[in-house]
Amino acid sequence: MMGVRTGVARSDISQCITASLKCQAACEAGMTRLVSEGHAADSDNVRLLRQCAELCELNARALQKDSSLARRTASICFELSSQVARVAWLDSNATSAALARDALILARACKLLLFAN
Repeated sequence: MMGVRTGVARSDISQCITASLKCQAACEAGMTRLVSEGHAADSDNVRLLRQCAELCELNARALQKDSSLARRTASICFELSSQVARVAWLDSNATSAALARDALILARACKLLLFAN
């Protein structure tokens, strides 16, 4: 069974992989920052970033392997990165603004895969 390749340009898949890896790095940096500021490792925001980082990695791997589950990982990535972008945008920290940007870029990249033929 084909993954997301049917009806999707290879450049869109590459863009989503790149965005996934960039968002993963931003989420990991965000977790490190929050913990260094005294947030508990099991706080809601740290858990949200951890989930997003892990999902971003899974999404990139699924897309690279043309997994039959790639459309599902992209769908969940779209939802979760949109949520991360909202939470990060509401934070007044400059680092959070960069995280919000990276999460929105990922959401847009995933959306291209979800609504292709």
